Amino acid sequence: MTENASRGGGRGASRHPSLTKRLAAAVAAAVFAATLAASGVLFAVAYEDACDHQDDLLEEVSGVMARANAAFSSDPPAWEALSMDDDRFEALYVMDEDDPQARIPAGSELLVMTLHKDGRAVRLRLERPLDPGESTLRIEGDEHRIYARILKNGRIVAVAQRTKEVWQAARVEALRAAVPLLGLSAALLLVIFIVVWRVMRPVRRLALEASQKSGEELSPLDPSGLPSEVLPLVEELNGLLARVRALRDREARFVADAAHELRSPLAALSLQTERLEKENLTPEARAKLAKLKLGIDRAVRQVSQLLALKRAQSGEARAETSPADFAETAARAIESVFEEAESKSVELAVDGLDGSPSPFRVKIPADDLFTILRNLLENAVRYAPVGGRVLLKLDNVDPLGFFIEDDGPGIPPEERPRVFDPFYRVLGTGVEGTGLGLAIVKTLAERSGFEVKLEDADPAAADGRRGLRVRVRSRVR
Repeated sequence: MTENASRGGGRGASRHPSLTKRLAAAVAAAVFAATLAASGVLFAVAYEDACDHQDDLLEEVSGVMARANAAFSSDPPAWEALSMDDDRFEALYVMDEDDPQARIPAGSELLVMTLHKDGRAVRLRLERPLDPGESTLRIEGDEHRIYARILKNGRIVAVAQRTKEVWQAARVEALRAAVPLLGLSAALLLVIFIVVWRVMRPVRRLALEASQKSGEELSPLDPSGLPSEVLPLVEELNGLLARVRALRDREARFVADAAHELRSPLAALSLQTERLEKENLTPEARAKLAKLKLGIDRAVRQVSQLLALKRAQSGEARAETSPADFAETAARAIESVFEEAESKSVELAVDGLDGSPSPFRVKIPADDLFTILRNLLENAVRYAPVGGRVLLKLDNVDPLGFFIEDDGPGIPPEERPRVFDPFYRVLGTGVEGTGLGLAIVKTLAERSGFEVKLEDADPAAADGRRGLRVRVRSRVR
């Protein structure tokens, strides 16, 4: 592949990305976004729960300390403070929050019990007044959540814990909930990708079917199993193929009718030249008549070749599908060119068919194989030098194929892709021809699943003397 073709293919791939990849990427992005959103919600819920749990814990611990303080600070000790219910304890020992004195003024020094430091007390001087209940203060450079109770005996009970403990607890809870969610998302992505891959399998099968069609194959594509979204496109494509097939059939019929109509006047001209040959003509007139006859013969051959090409392109005469007997068909083809080869003293050789225990068969209809061999042998004989050699041989590389080679001038590599075009001829050869032979060969060979390849018969020879080897081999190895 050339550099430009590679770059063009890259641009085409970027303009037409894979539907499977796009769908999988879209689903992956949606699942990823949903997972992120769910993780955020889980973290927010876990954070709120952790905050509530921290406040409840601080309240409970402060309650335990307040009961102990009330019980052991009385004289005699008020042991009942340890076991009385909450409402009664609040009424007897804890200062009411609505009491004007139920506020710790700024500048007061508190001894705060910290839960995250195994109950170690931390001294705190208040920079602003502190109300009983939950508050958030900065202690020793860290933000703390604090719960304070003011007892009626004047004592203050304060319990605190760092707020980052809440973040840590929330992260742990969020991760516990998110990890299964992430695993489920990964499994969901895998399932979606497999489902999309299986759903797109008929589309890939359709693409493979289309890629295996030759330029002459215009049969409709099989829409079975295709998704309903793709089906209208395939139906329209099949309609287009049907219209192209009908157009080509009309074109082939027109050319065939025109060629057939041309045969009658050309045949009449041939008869007239034969009658003129029997007349008493001057040498000058007879020379001109010979040139006229040669031109008429060339026109007849060109019309016949054109008719054969259009029949091959339209797929006529395809009822016979059984493999052809190669030896029998080759003998008929050699017989058809024997007279021309003898006139140039060209040796016709066949290799690989002697001593075969059973007939060698090629998976090409016999009429198509005969036309291929005859055209290739005619070209080889015409381009071979006087006294040259033409070889027909079974292909050792491909057991289903064969090749024909001559010792003529050959075809330059840069010209080889063009010689299969109708009416194209290599200039400077000095050989008369129609320019249709190789086009017919290529069309008939590809119709049966074969390919035609041109090579040098003798790559070591000088330019203009390398000859030509035309190899016909099956596409499927």
